[in-house]
Amino acid sequence: MHRLFSTLIKEFKILLVDKTGITILFVMPVLLVFIMTLIQHEAYKSLTQSGIPVLLVNNDNDSLGLSIENGFRKFSICKLTVDHGKKYQNSTEIKKKIINGEYLVALVIPKNATNVLRENVGGMVNVFFDQKQISQKASGQVKIEIIIDPTATKSFVMAMASGLKEFIASIKTKVLFQLMGEKIAQLTDADKKTILPDKDFFVYDESYASRNTNKTYEPNAVQHNIPAWAIFSIFFIVLPLAGSIINERSEGLFIRMRTFPGSYLSILSGKLFVYFLVALIQFVMIILLGKYVMPLLGLPVLDIGTHWIALAALTVTLDLAAIGYGLLIGTLFNTPQQSAVFGGISILVLSALGGIWVPMNLMPQVMQTISSLSPLNWALVGYYELFIKGGDWYAIQFQVLKLGLFFIFSVTISYRMYKLKLRKY
Repeated sequence: MHRLFSTLIKEFKILLVDKTGITILFVMPVLLVFIMTLIQHEAYKSLTQSGIPVLLVNNDNDSLGLSIENGFRKFSICKLTVDHGKKYQNSTEIKKKIINGEYLVALVIPKNATNVLRENVGGMVNVFFDQKQISQKASGQVKIEIIIDPTATKSFVMAMASGLKEFIASIKTKVLFQLMGEKIAQLTDADKKTILPDKDFFVYDESYASRNTNKTYEPNAVQHNIPAWAIFSIFFIVLPLAGSIINERSEGLFIRMRTFPGSYLSILSGKLFVYFLVALIQFVMIILLGKYVMPLLGLPVLDIGTHWIALAALTVTLDLAAIGYGLLIGTLFNTPQQSAVFGGISILVLSALGGIWVPMNLMPQVMQTISSLSPLNWALVGYYELFIKGGDWYAIQFQVLKLGLFFIFSVTISYRMYKLKLRKY
């Protein structure tokens, strides 16, 4: 016990003396989480509030063009600019605006688009009622030009195209029924004009799925980024921990400690406990940042749920997994430079695979399978269950188990490598 207590005091003194190390361990993670969350929040807000700049050149000015125009005005992610063929006469001028970044997407509706639509649909109606084959070619096609900024994401372009097709299908259906009504009136000698109600039959009610039936967790930049970047920051404790272990070995302290009575495990436990407390303090600071500091800047308040025991268990095993990984790297490598390079790059790779940088649902299926092997992904899935999906202990117990087993695996491999290195001294 005396050896353990002495090691605790030694490690705390080393940390307090190293001002740069204190900054890296505490200030840098908070800055990282703060900056990344603020950036993501602004990007999210630009989509939902200010909108993405879209140019609509409506040369038709009739039913089809006006339907598309009114539809995109209701498209919440679009900041729509409409020109009725007065300012932009050709595609060259529009492409210059796109390249200069004034608009992300431009839609060009040609002249007489509605007339062509009516003629084509009218031909279909005549064939239907007269039971004859089409004896003449269609009047033509309506070519709607979509000009896209090459930096635009594929998902946004697909959303735009989907909305455009929806608006066209809507007006096409209305024209079809209107012409059919007029044809029926002619055949029955009815003196009535068909008037179709301009009203949607479908109402969309959006909601977010949650394991907690009493509460809905609405996702936002804070809920997503706080746990993700907290995990990323905590795993970077690997670098100072591995460096400390290697320095003790290279400076001869490792040999002197072997001469002390008792087990080396007690000394190592003291070192690991200090870094465990550091990782725990890091997490608490980041959580407090999300709950009390970010709301002062206009960001949403971090909701961590109500399952405190589950949250504590997940956080403890996350810290242990990071410490175990640092111990493993410190045991495998012989110089601080080797451990720093491998540790830093491996954490970046594991975080990329684990969904820290790119959400898992955007990855190919093969990468999603590989992602499930990253300990950062296990922790991230657990925090998403608690912070976003309203989960409890039963929803994260498997993630806690995997993180705990990863810690045991890392310590076991480190101990075996420690035994092998003893033969060199």
